[in-house]
Amino acid sequence: MFTHQKQFDPLTEQRIIVLGDDASHPHVNAVAGALGDTIEELVTAPFNRHRTFGKLKAKEVVFIRLSDLAKPKQRMEAAKGVAGLTSDAIIALDTFPPERIAEWMETLVRASYRFDKFKTDDEEHTTNFFYAATTEVTEQVHEGIVIGEAANHTRDLVNTPYNYLNATDLAQYATALEAIDNVKVSVLDKPACEALNMGAFLGVNRGSIDEPTLIHVEYTGDPGSKDITALVGKGVMYDTGGYSLKTVQGMPSMKMDMGGAATVLGAIEAIARLKAKANVSVVIAATDNRIGDHATVPDDILTSAKGLTIEIISTDAEGRLTLADALWFAQEKGATRLIDVATLTGAVVGALGKTYTGAFSNDDAFTKDVLNAAKNAGENVWRMPIHEEYHDALKSEVADMKNSGGRLAGASVAAAFLEKFVDDARPWVHLDIAGTAYGEKEGATGTLVKTLTKLFV
Repeated sequence: MFTHQKQFDPLTEQRIIVLGDDASHPHVNAVAGALGDTIEELVTAPFNRHRTFGKLKAKEVVFIRLSDLAKPKQRMEAAKGVAGLTSDAIIALDTFPPERIAEWMETLVRASYRFDKFKTDDEEHTTNFFYAATTEVTEQVHEGIVIGEAANHTRDLVNTPYNYLNATDLAQYATALEAIDNVKVSVLDKPACEALNMGAFLGVNRGSIDEPTLIHVEYTGDPGSKDITALVGKGVMYDTGGYSLKTVQGMPSMKMDMGGAATVLGAIEAIARLKAKANVSVVIAATDNRIGDHATVPDDILTSAKGLTIEIISTDAEGRLTLADALWFAQEKGATRLIDVATLTGAVVGALGKTYTGAFSNDDAFTKDVLNAAKNAGENVWRMPIHEEYHDALKSEVADMKNSGGRLAGASVAAAFLEKFVDDARPWVHLDIAGTAYGEKEGATGTLVKTLTKLFV
């Protein structure tokens, strides 16, 4: 999609030219002079498109208002304008501030995203982009493109319907990441998970005709260190709610319930492609949650790999069951820090809407690192509480704990459930993306891929 071109003359370039509005730059001056207007007259919005009427070799010139690149909505408006061009374009990156190039290129890649693989009559979008810049900005360009592409791959996974993407398909996708340097992937099948006594995870799978998979991706970017950060993603490939069946209104879009898994796969792709000096792993317990002859029902008691017994109150509180065994597995494999990402609760949407991801943690310092990474990424994350009373809500008369604590403080109670499966000494952050991973009109957002990448890059 993007090709580097070092030589660039705006007066002889025949493709559409994309420039910043820095009036002190000779390229900008040359184009404005040829058009016979001032920059103030030419640039009145984030995205400004002008026909040249033969005054330049290029038929069109686009000016981007640089002051808008610091504002996510305006930056996306400008990027969507460029991405919507139907002829090849050359972007004069030397006219953009160096500190904005990475996020501009990332936004442009995201703005170019289309999920149309299932449309039989859709016209192919064939615009090619070239960028003219000195070698000094190559690193920023690469970072922006990699993060944008990884986020778009996450969006592809979340947008793909279940009949094209089940747990086995996701494992095959993850295995292909071994093509990246220093990445190793292993996949455990159902018998292997049974041998590890993963009763919580497998309890969710009991109603399915499709096999579950436990996916383990390892990136070793700092072989001299024993520190490993595990990114644990909720991989419920489709969620009917099981016998605690979702409503007709609540079930559509449940293909996105594996958004956590897609997010951590996108993150480790970007982390590995950018060669971060860190050791990062991904763990995903992947299955769908359906009604079936052998499906788990409320009142059943499951035994997790950690040995804790769980009374099932709601089969629609299934994601935390898969994450319980996945968190245990990550720690068994040596993770010294844990981040889980999950479309876990409707309660977090009620609390924070579609604007913020909810963060829950047992460690203030680690939480600060994650929140700083989110700030650097321009993504909204808000810390939420885990109080002892939320743990009390999970007490059971017949098992070690219940999998649901009722209607009140549902997001915090779900986080308290997960905390039961984290060793006291392990810093852990739980990120509930139920409100931010997917929009009814836009589909998957790719949220937090950049945040998790910025934690290491």
